[in-house]
Amino acid sequence: MFRVPSFYQDNPTFGDAWKTIAFCGGGDVLKGMESMNEKWEEHCSNPEAEDDDFFDNWSYEVNAYNVIFENMSKLFIGKS
Repeated sequence: MFRVPSFYQDNPTFGDAWKTIAFCGGGDVLKGMESMNEKWEEHCSNPEAEDDDFFDNWSYEVNAYNVIFENMSKLFIGKS
C-alpha cells in the first residue's frame, strides 16, 4: 500500500478504483498495480524527486491502488 499524505487522500469506491487501476494496466488490474509500483520505484530512484510531485500527479491512482489492495488482501487472510 502507498502511504498517501493526508492532503492527497481520497476514498474512491471499489468499482471506481477497479476501473482506474485496470486502465493503468491496459485492462488488467494486476498489471495496473504493478505499473503503479514501478512508477513509485522510478520516482524513488531519483534523489532529487519530491514526494509531493508524485502524489500531485498520481493521487487518484495511488488511492485507487490502496482500495484494491485493501479489499483484495481480505481474500488471502487465513481463517483460524
